[in-house]
Amino acid sequence: MSTSLRRSRFSGRAVELDSMESAFRDVSGGRQRSFLVGAEAGGGKTRLVEEFANRLSGRALILKGGCIEQRESALPYAPVTAVLHELVQLRGAPAVKSFVGAEGARELAWLLPEFGENSERFDAGIARARLFEVLRKLFEELAREMPLVVVIEDIHWADQATCDLLRFLATRLKKIRLMLIVTYRPEETSATNALRTTIADLSLSEGAEALTLPRLRRAEVAVQLEGLLGRPPTPALINEVHARCCGIPLFTEALIDAGGGLRRDFPGSLNDYLLRAVRDMPASTAKLLKVMALGGPHITHALLRSVANKADLELAEWLRPAILAGILVPDRDGYAFRHALIHEAVRGDLIAGEKVAIHRAYADVLERGPVPSYRVWHSVALARHWYGAGQAENCLRWAWQSATEAAATFAYADQMEMLKLVLAVWPEVDDAIAVIGADHCKVLELAADAACWAAEAEQGLAFVERALAEVDLDRDNEQLAALLLQRAVMRQHALIPGEIADLERALNHAPDSTRLRADGLGQFSRALILRGEFDRARRLGDELKDLSERLDDEEYRIEALIVAESLEMASGSYHIDSLWSIVDRARQASIGRVEVLAGAVLLRALLETGKYPQVAEIGPAIFARTVEFGQARYIGAIIGSPLCRALLALGRVSEAIETCERMAALDPLPLGLVHVFECQAEIALVFGNSDRIAVAARSLRSLPPGPQIASRMAANLLRFDIESRALAGDMDQSAILVRSALNHEKQGRVSWPLLATAMRVAVDTNQKDVAGQFADLAARSPCRNVVEEAERLGILAEMSRSSGSDLDAWEEVAQSWADLSQPFRQAYALMQAGGAAVNAGQRAKGAGHFRRGADLAHSTGASLLGNQIETLAEKARIDLRDGKEGGTPKAPLGLTDREFEVLRLLAAGQSNREIAVNLFISSKTASVHVSNILSKLSVPSRGAAAAMAHRLRIVDPA
Repeated sequence: MSTSLRRSRFSGRAVELDSMESAFRDVSGGRQRSFLVGAEAGGGKTRLVEEFANRLSGRALILKGGCIEQRESALPYAPVTAVLHELVQLRGAPAVKSFVGAEGARELAWLLPEFGENSERFDAGIARARLFEVLRKLFEELAREMPLVVVIEDIHWADQATCDLLRFLATRLKKIRLMLIVTYRPEETSATNALRTTIADLSLSEGAEALTLPRLRRAEVAVQLEGLLGRPPTPALINEVHARCCGIPLFTEALIDAGGGLRRDFPGSLNDYLLRAVRDMPASTAKLLKVMALGGPHITHALLRSVANKADLELAEWLRPAILAGILVPDRDGYAFRHALIHEAVRGDLIAGEKVAIHRAYADVLERGPVPSYRVWHSVALARHWYGAGQAENCLRWAWQSATEAAATFAYADQMEMLKLVLAVWPEVDDAIAVIGADHCKVLELAADAACWAAEAEQGLAFVERALAEVDLDRDNEQLAALLLQRAVMRQHALIPGEIADLERALNHAPDSTRLRADGLGQFSRALILRGEFDRARRLGDELKDLSERLDDEEYRIEALIVAESLEMASGSYHIDSLWSIVDRARQASIGRVEVLAGAVLLRALLETGKYPQVAEIGPAIFARTVEFGQARYIGAIIGSPLCRALLALGRVSEAIETCERMAALDPLPLGLVHVFECQAEIALVFGNSDRIAVAARSLRSLPPGPQIASRMAANLLRFDIESRALAGDMDQSAILVRSALNHEKQGRVSWPLLATAMRVAVDTNQKDVAGQFADLAARSPCRNVVEEAERLGILAEMSRSSGSDLDAWEEVAQSWADLSQPFRQAYALMQAGGAAVNAGQRAKGAGHFRRGADLAHSTGASLLGNQIETLAEKARIDLRDGKEGGTPKAPLGLTDREFEVLRLLAAGQSNREIAVNLFISSKTASVHVSNILSKLSVPSRGAAAAMAHRLRIVDPA
């Protein structure tokens, strides 16, 4: 029986559909849900979404949009445009306008011409924020009528602007009847920073669930084949198809020919295989598929009719064979390739002459006016098609316009790609300056600026070097200064030397009383603060303040206030209310750059003054603003760092881990990576994981040894090394590192975290002389805030451990950390206070301290610290479970009596053979006991076990 193939029965995916159905019930009840559907090419993502949509028929409004693959860069907002176009087709433009109002419709007109006249865009920052807010409002209004399902397919081809919008919507749309479904290819997650960031953020957002579609099992392939053939397949056919297609649904479809037979000549090349069906088409259909391949995976009927220059009926006859063969899938207003691989294969099969002619045909049609599916980025499409057609001047004109449009919406990566296109065709245009109104050096400057904001430092620095080679050093002072400032920013974030020299030279060339000079003063001040050169930074900050008044410029007034507050913080004066007002002032002025800067300083001030709940409350919103302003990769990790640290301090470890993962997913430049790796180490410290601490330290060392934060990195690396070696039981190396820390602390500004770590380990390793010097240093060093005061109390209390712990001192330390809502640090202090109380004969008080400390440690996931507290309690014959004390002593840490005996001898330095002799057991049995001890103590080596035994005082000292 002849059948119309390529529309196989839906097979498998029962678990995934059940999950999506369950989520839709949540949506119907008023809770927003998101799904990330990942599968390899041909793995059935689109078909799963289609099946789910069919099951929802009549129960939800379903809107779909897909990202369009482009070789150089993606079309900005393409899927959003498609969603709006489908909505207009279903409801009509007037109805949609009623949801967002006249002003909202004017913003949407930038995406779709059906909404009428465009809004005016005087400020790029406001424009992007307004567009995002209008879309948010539209979705909220639609969801009030009935549950709304928005499908965005193939985000591995999405542009940065679309990714930013998706993260914005996932963050802002809460408690509404919305289900967001996003599909992507997991194998391409490393292709772009935007994709990694978007997937990480969406997967970690509230109500999100990730589905990774596995390949079909044999039984599922059998169901698929039955749908294709219209009859049950034979076992032999099932086996052969399953073996050859490897359970990839698209491959199964392609293996069956139009007559229901199995294709025998399955090629080794996937490209040839995918082209087999295309080459079987009639000549007219094959020609039309080539035309469509350069128009994108989806093309409207109207555009195709214009490009192909065919009447509707004739065009339909040409399309029908491809539709019946499953190469194309029709929808309400056009056609799409059944799968991206087919589209790729057809496009890749084109020869040069065909590409030129087809690109020219598209460009000629688009020059007549905007087409709905291309509306917002009409200029982008024209630039690419003219480039493909070999028409350099036309490409130059449209690429320049599209770069301007991309900059207006903070789509910096897209702006950079378009400017690269401008530069590519520049040599082929006779009078390029007359065409775009800018010279080659100016284009390079703009490309460098776009690369800077897109955090593409390598490309940006290359643009700057090319521009510097062209600039007239004697006449073009302003342009030279601008280029030097750009290079300084990128050198700072890439941790490359030369930043200060660039800033000095830029100020020498920047004209007085200009915004450019104000830019340089602000940037230079912040760079000096980062390096700890506060006096010089203050002079430049004062100059910036005076210049901002002369310019009557609110942006630089606010930046001068940010610099001044940063300097106040460095001296120990924190004006939290003033920082709040600066953030509000920047937000009211709609100046995104300084709003983000002010937010970063506010978060750091709150963190340093121990106001962790406030950081946890406002940090996510400030982080979201970096996304809205296109600065997530540029500064997102720096914003995320205080948020991660505050969450960790509060004992909200899982949230801190999620925040750290978001930071890492941004793929920031080295300056941002410093914050990522430091946060990873801090998290590992809470868990007592020496291996993960060492990994984070190695990652830090792998970064360029830039001078920007050299002192900070040196202090943190020393601290992480001391902690990891101590936790691993290498006390000899820890002792050496502690002495290095003493030298480091004597040479410059005190790092209180390093001082606290070094002091603790100095006491643990019985280095009384070094501990005394640390105590003296802590006593005479000024504290800038309450957190540093708590650190100093802890350091002085540690000193008492060398001669007998001071109970009052440790209770004061515990209360200090309690006041700061730091459960992990409080738990450690309570452990020491408990031990001091027991030694002083106050067993009841000691039991209370141990019990409270253990509860706090375990509540934060710090199981190692919790176990240490329980061990000390057991050694003191205190049962933390029921509050009773006394009774028969038992071995600590869950060890058997025999294992405890082995641990005692191991801690004394005895080998397995010596232990065996002393305990009258075999060497093999001693080895087994040692293995059990390492497992129960969660330590990697004999040395680590011995170190823990001595540190917890569960064995007598030698």
